[in-house]
Amino acid sequence: MLIEFSVENYRSIQEQQTFSMVASENDTMLDSNTFPMPSSKNLRLLTSAVIYGPNASGKSNLLRAMQTLRSLVVNSASRMQIGDKFSIEPFRLNTESEKKPTNFEVIFIHKEIRYEYGLSLNRERVHEEWLTAYPNEKPQNWFSRRYISENLERQPDEAYEWFFGKGLKGEKARIKKFVRSNSLFLSHAAQNNHPQLTEIFEWFKEKINILTPNFRAREFTLGICDDDNTFREQVVKLLNEADIGISNIKLESKSVPEGFKSLIKQLIKQEIEKQEIEEFVDIDELQTLDVITLHKMNDSENEIEFDMADESDGTQRLFELAGPWLYVLQHGEVLIVDELGRSLHPVLSKSLLKMFNDPKINKNNAQLIFTIHDTTLLDAEMFRQDQVWFTEKDRSMTKLYSLLNFRPLQDESLQKGYLLGRYGAIPFISGLSI
Repeated sequence: MLIEFSVENYRSIQEQQTFSMVASENDTMLDSNTFPMPSSKNLRLLTSAVIYGPNASGKSNLLRAMQTLRSLVVNSASRMQIGDKFSIEPFRLNTESEKKPTNFEVIFIHKEIRYEYGLSLNRERVHEEWLTAYPNEKPQNWFSRRYISENLERQPDEAYEWFFGKGLKGEKARIKKFVRSNSLFLSHAAQNNHPQLTEIFEWFKEKINILTPNFRAREFTLGICDDDNTFREQVVKLLNEADIGISNIKLESKSVPEGFKSLIKQLIKQEIEKQEIEEFVDIDELQTLDVITLHKMNDSENEIEFDMADESDGTQRLFELAGPWLYVLQHGEVLIVDELGRSLHPVLSKSLLKMFNDPKINKNNAQLIFTIHDTTLLDAEMFRQDQVWFTEKDRSMTKLYSLLNFRPLQDESLQKGYLLGRYGAIPFISGLSI
């Protein structure tokens, strides 16, 4: 469960911006859109949150920052070598910011324990890394490391000041020796099966699902439908209820075209030479899955087959989303989606969102965070005020803020207020001309 995420000096974000999934105690509407925070008597968390803002205001950069932190934790120990640089881009429109590190901080709950994990780094090295755990709601600093520039000429393990708290059990000194200036202690600890830190590593790897334009959502849905017939039936049910005319789907295995096989062989050969691993894929037997949709005839009970590529963009988009959407709801994970409304009708988008806000469906307290431009969703019957966030540019840098800042009246039209500019975060266009 995600509680809070903060980022500073990352792409269009110069000053620290904090996004929170904590429900406001002052907002008593739509209690079903919240759930009790584990190990807390008073606080509640939100099931979903939406981010509005004009183009180039930084909405996607906020989600990209979350993805970057996740990628750093998952990959820094296994995929980076000595001398490799982090894919970190600081705020470039300020001369001082370009010289400073980028900062990430996330607060989350995993298996009933709250954690705070922080990271400060530039392209060359980690400057700080720390983790605080709250078993029984009492803070324990499990570990921290801080780069000391004066120690640059010393051995790599002497360039950092380290601290390990009593709450962190197991091997620490041995794992510390593997940590490079361009890798994370948390990542190496998981690689070495540290019992406590592997749990936290798995939260980043398994519980955070980020759907960006580069995420292969179609392949994810295909794979899980192929492995699990029950899940495939749920996907079909979702497509049925969306009123797009699909009565069923079936999967067909097809051989990969020869041209692609040659390309894959070249890529695997490069990896074998680079990583010194043995080939484990029989390219000649490689196949791909294709989706066939079934539609009922309008003059009989017979069904006719269509290739998914012949379906509308909206239908293909819904099929892509169906896998991650249903999977996250079933397992109580976090789903982050950039541009949710792409190719989807507003009524369909609203129906999908209601699944997260319905405790009968969202039984495991899954959370949804998404960006969108569709203002028809700005409805007081759909979202609480603490679920709505905005981004806009202020002195060329992204500013993130909540609808709560404006305290709109309960009967106020949020959509109208937003389009009239009462909450900011809209483009101010004097006119487009050629």
